[in-house]
Amino acid sequence: MGKKRLVVIGDELDGIKAAARAVRENPEIEAKVLIPGEHLSFNSYILAYFIQNSDEDVFSFMESVMETFKSQYSIDILTHLRVTDILPLEKKVVFEDLKEGFSSAVEYDKLIIATGVAPSVPAVDGINLGNVVFLKSLDDVMAIQEGIEAGRIKKAVVVGAHMVGVYVAESLWKRGVKVALVEKGPQILPELDMEMAELVRRQMGHKGVEVLVEEKVLSLIGNAKGDVVEVHTPEHILPADLVIWLEDMKPNVETAKKAGIIIGASGAIEVDQYMETNVPGIYAVGSCAQRIHQITGKPVCLYRQAVDDMALKVMTENIAGGNGYPLERGVLDTISIQAFELGIARTGLSLRQAQEEGYEVETAIVSVYDDRYACGGSYKENVIKLMVDRSNGKILGAQCVGGVLSDKLVDTVAAVISMGGTARDLAILDVSRHFSYFMNLHPIPLVARVMLNKLEGKFKGISPFELNNLMRNEEVILLDVRTESEFKMGTLPGAINIPLEELEARKDELDGQRNIVLISERGRRAYLAFMKLRQMGFERLRVLDGGLLIYPFA
Repeated sequence: MGKKRLVVIGDELDGIKAAARAVRENPEIEAKVLIPGEHLSFNSYILAYFIQNSDEDVFSFMESVMETFKSQYSIDILTHLRVTDILPLEKKVVFEDLKEGFSSAVEYDKLIIATGVAPSVPAVDGINLGNVVFLKSLDDVMAIQEGIEAGRIKKAVVVGAHMVGVYVAESLWKRGVKVALVEKGPQILPELDMEMAELVRRQMGHKGVEVLVEEKVLSLIGNAKGDVVEVHTPEHILPADLVIWLEDMKPNVETAKKAGIIIGASGAIEVDQYMETNVPGIYAVGSCAQRIHQITGKPVCLYRQAVDDMALKVMTENIAGGNGYPLERGVLDTISIQAFELGIARTGLSLRQAQEEGYEVETAIVSVYDDRYACGGSYKENVIKLMVDRSNGKILGAQCVGGVLSDKLVDTVAAVISMGGTARDLAILDVSRHFSYFMNLHPIPLVARVMLNKLEGKFKGISPFELNNLMRNEEVILLDVRTESEFKMGTLPGAINIPLEELEARKDELDGQRNIVLISERGRRAYLAFMKLRQMGFERLRVLDGGLLIYPFA
């Protein structure tokens, strides 16, 4: 009996890793990988890493990666082959040799599609100018590195302010490039809620990065050499020696679609619980493959930082031994980056996503000062936000901005979500503690206990985003309960000061018929003030979640 022929099309790393695992599981498999360029493709996160770490030779690194797959797993990596057609009935893949100019075909028993994502080239004047890149290849990285080192790239504009856009902006900033980040939506980091994203935006401003939101790029202006020199938005003209366009990345599915493979509601290739498409023997993995969200049960398309380990394990087991190994659960869209001396992480649903799904959501935000979680020595507030379903306390999502271990805090929440956990489960977790928490609880139990107090009706909170909107639309008493000296050092516009210790004596200064928002540094004294005032008969009370330290709109 001959070898089983496994063919991978596409240069995303998930594909060749899947081939390697399949060969390891079943030595009877013979694997070929067809890629359109000279090298495998790294996603924009990894490419950005090499921009900021210019001392690492990205080409040598990639050569070593490819050589490892060739030597250890006997994978045949065929370069400069652009796949034009998949013929399921004949079990063939038709390709064009981009070097020699001829077309041919290769037969398969099993096929993996790992074509990743492709940029949607916008209809913007000047998009084809020199030094406008979509950050898709090692050549892009080398051109950027050489331009920075030669002094040709001093100013850059990054278009698209989701996680990868912020990380790319940081990579350029670390190399001494003056960076502007442009986002057409109402906030940067749409993966986060507004107040959490604003913490990052504020930090970027402190680092000298210009951040523009609700600004659509209208045109790119070039010089006589055909290189970009300006980016025009409705309100700004931004000088640029480099433009990195990261908006509207979409799954690369055209070849699959042409072959009759179903494209799901998310725009990615629809796969079943075995990672197999509607065509038997054809699988899809990576950014081009649709996954199911664990909380909503709906299809999603994710642009991952690294390989999809859950999917790889399932798919390779099924390719190596027959479909009998299903996915046990969906994805939570857990992601994290370190950027501008901040750890930024999230999992599950944002508040907006949860509300769109029809959940009645309760939120809690806490801030913990902790040297152990400080990043770069300049930002020591670890801010964590938790979202739960009010009806049953089930956790819907979490976000963290602050220290270097933000991802670990969010990973903890993700693990509890995956087990169907609630806020109470988080509150009673036996987590490691250390001396830095002598005066503070660990952030995870702390935010969970705040959440439980809210769910049990012990107090009412208001998020920074809600307060910012409230102050625009109605008069509200902002009551700062810190000491007079703290109050004089800075507070919210229009706030009045009655220290916590003086509340009972000065209660007649407050109008109980108006909404009162209680303010303190982190919200803890405000919570005590809430309890005191409620005992005095005040009812229209709210506590500013997280306190003044994390209020990003002042």
